[in-house]
Amino acid sequence: MKPGGGLSLKIFEVDAKIVLDEFLLEAKVKTVGALDDNLNNQDYNYLTVLSGLATPWRQANPLKPIRYKEAYLKMEDIYLVYPVEPEVQVKVKLMPRLERGIFYIGQFAIQANLSMGQEMSLGGAVDALTKRFLSLTDVSIFPMFPAKNVALPPVMSVALLNRAKISYYHPAEV
Repeated sequence: MKPGGGLSLKIFEVDAKIVLDEFLLEAKVKTVGALDDNLNNQDYNYLTVLSGLATPWRQANPLKPIRYKEAYLKMEDIYLVYPVEPEVQVKVKLMPRLERGIFYIGQFAIQANLSMGQEMSLGGAVDALTKRFLSLTDVSIFPMFPAKNVALPPVMSVALLNRAKISYYHPAEV
């Protein structure tokens, strides 16, 4: 047996914006392997974030943005993850077909293209896709409450949406 052998995990720090119920979190996400693989790994219940800045969404929230060095987010409480860096965005796995839809999560409406298989329709794709986080492209998020001016681009090229948080969805009208 060779000394120093064995499995070596590749840990990355990925700049991301994370949509939570009450906060938009800007931080470095600590991932084991690719971001979408890490988020969809059912063995992980928490996501480690570094150098975080949590900004309250709501205008009525009296808190100012909160900074911290490290935090842990329950995967089930994350709504959406937007990788900021283009080199990370192109590594998110997309399926061969995209369909435009509107997804409602908590107090947010999200318009985006859902990445799905060739033979799928939007109507069954969310149930058929078993991943915890679904891959989206051309993503826009709309808070359905008076929101503070937060630092999200009007259209995000790629984002990952927590499938379990979707309360309902429908095709986008063109």
